[in-house]
Amino acid sequence: MQFNTPMSVRLPVIVCVLAIAVPVGVGPVAADPVVDGRFAVGGVGTNNQITIGPDANVWVTLDATNDVARIAPDGTVTQFNPVNLNSPTGITAGPDGNLWVTQPGGVARFSPTNPDAAVAFAIADIADPRAITVGPDGNLWTASGDRVIKFPAANPAGFTSYAATGVLGARWITSGTDGNLWVADFGGQQIVRVTTGGVGTAFPTGGGPQGVVGGPGSQVAYSNPTAVPQTVGRVQAPGSPQTTDTPLSDPFGVAYGGDGAYWFAQFATNDLGRLTPGGEYSRLPLDAGTGPRQITAGPGNTLWVTLDLTEQVARVSRVSAAPPPPEPQPQPVVPLQTRITKAPKKVVPTKRSKARVKVRFTGTPGASFQCRLAKKPLKKWRTCASPKVLKVKPGRYRLRVRAVLDGVKDTTPAKARFRVMRR
Repeated sequence: MQFNTPMSVRLPVIVCVLAIAVPVGVGPVAADPVVDGRFAVGGVGTNNQITIGPDANVWVTLDATNDVARIAPDGTVTQFNPVNLNSPTGITAGPDGNLWVTQPGGVARFSPTNPDAAVAFAIADIADPRAITVGPDGNLWTASGDRVIKFPAANPAGFTSYAATGVLGARWITSGTDGNLWVADFGGQQIVRVTTGGVGTAFPTGGGPQGVVGGPGSQVAYSNPTAVPQTVGRVQAPGSPQTTDTPLSDPFGVAYGGDGAYWFAQFATNDLGRLTPGGEYSRLPLDAGTGPRQITAGPGNTLWVTLDLTEQVARVSRVSAAPPPPEPQPQPVVPLQTRITKAPKKVVPTKRSKARVKVRFTGTPGASFQCRLAKKPLKKWRTCASPKVLKVKPGRYRLRVRAVLDGVKDTTPAKARFRVMRR
């Protein structure tokens, strides 16, 4: 509803509140997230949405006389009531450095430095304003009812409305990492992938999906508060949705955090659900009676959550990935060793055409051995084992033995010289 209020009322209202540190326990997460601030934002309600602006502040739409609020990183809240905003719902940072909102019958944009100069654009197909996102093609996208709508930031009047994507009752739209748009279709009980050309592919989920967000490797995650039991899920096209039961939690908004996991605002259980891309699920408790509803990832490894029942926005810090495991330290290189423990006598007498000579040797544990026996040093190395029995004709010989381990050869072979003489 548009309120015609005096200009003096439309001036920014500054509300400063102290952060309330609330350390909490958490499941198996790497970075030990903590709720370290709750900030009063009058008028934030169920369908109001939250985003990070191009100015690195948090922005949220409101169900009150004021239409949007800005929350600085230190918790300072500023509310605005621009003339051209009318009950905005979805909000996102656009590709043009402005913030964009959806509202009944169209969209509006405003600069983060001058929200009161917001400009509205009519798009009649936006009868039920919902989320808005920047698509992989650089256009802005929203979904309303059975329509999926794209428009360029430079010319919203040049919008395209797709009516044949298979979407029946859209609740959320997001840009995936696979180059497509993804719609949480509450009315159609499905998640719908939509190409930038407006072609839809449905992934049935049952229930009524409420939120959806893109994740790594072309995966998306979604919330499904009307499934029985209530679930959160993941979709990796072309496979079927994989679900995780979250009974009686009422999962609603979803964001992809700096720790590489999906985070869900769970209204009924007053907590945040954390789901890894691999399917591990845990919870981060919030205060009782707060009613978390919408969520976005923020700068500095933070999450920002709207608290429906207390008209606040909470900040969760330390949402970061685990440090990489230390690189294995190289083991000190121990030189290979080879030793002849029983060598032939210097002169080996024989009455036969060949003498029988036995050699014993050892070396680095686990190594195999190669031997080379020659009157000249250019003969090939051959595999051998201790004890080694040689049958050689009269003459002078050089015997070399080397250890070999993991393809590495001893560069200082053991040596023995002997002479076979016939008597």
